[in-house]
Amino acid sequence: MALGRLPAHQTPAPLTSGGRGSEAVPAVTATDSRLLLSSIVHDFNNLLTPIVTILEELQARHVGTSRQLKKIDGAIYCAFCAKVLARQLLDFVNPRPVSLEPVQIRQLLEPLETALVSTLSPDIRLKLDIAEELPPAFIDRQLVERALLNLVLNARDAMPEGGDLTITAALEFPPASHPGGPERMIRLSVADCGLGMDDQTLKMAGQPNFSTRTNGTGLGLATVKQLMESLGGGLSITSAPRRGTTIDLWMPALLAGFAD
Repeated sequence: MALGRLPAHQTPAPLTSGGRGSEAVPAVTATDSRLLLSSIVHDFNNLLTPIVTILEELQARHVGTSRQLKKIDGAIYCAFCAKVLARQLLDFVNPRPVSLEPVQIRQLLEPLETALVSTLSPDIRLKLDIAEELPPAFIDRQLVERALLNLVLNARDAMPEGGDLTITAALEFPPASHPGGPERMIRLSVADCGLGMDDQTLKMAGQPNFSTRTNGTGLGLATVKQLMESLGGGLSITSAPRRGTTIDLWMPALLAGFAD
């Protein structure tokens, strides 16, 4: 008899609502599964919070050698990736309705700056370039924050030699490919000076399950594109090998009463 295999007459009956064993093990409903998964994700996030807090304190105090500090930076990066993954999983299990509200881009970006910097290695410099006069964007703040974090994490991976990572906000007309009308929109750009993409890779970017990294899932850009479209906006990409990548997030703007 092969190891790990029972004879046919000893094979357990499946545990179904009508089969043998159903009285001992009640059937698990989809609702039960969602509640369990949601509880696990919440507990996971609660465990991550003190880990990130302690690591950020060590980072701020420059505790350890330069090599140890790099390991701390890497641990913070992994923790933030885990938080993003947990958030995406929670939204998949319990999708929440999009909540649109007027948001000033400067008030969105400046509080986020510290969190974004903490996900970057020391040789990557984050720069914010926000136009002085911008109308409010009409967006779901949490969704845009998630989109930005996804893009910054992607940019970090594309910049192994470091350099400048620039987030720009301006009021511009969207590209002709955007399905909306001729109204100007808020363009929120994340531009890196990393490896870049060739034309073939650029055509595939943003598709689910496509990634340029052997350990990637391709969910980053695909998720961001989906988030922006849910807000009535869009996403566009420009890139070239060894010249970096710029990803533009296009968001509806409240232009009523705005004069530039």
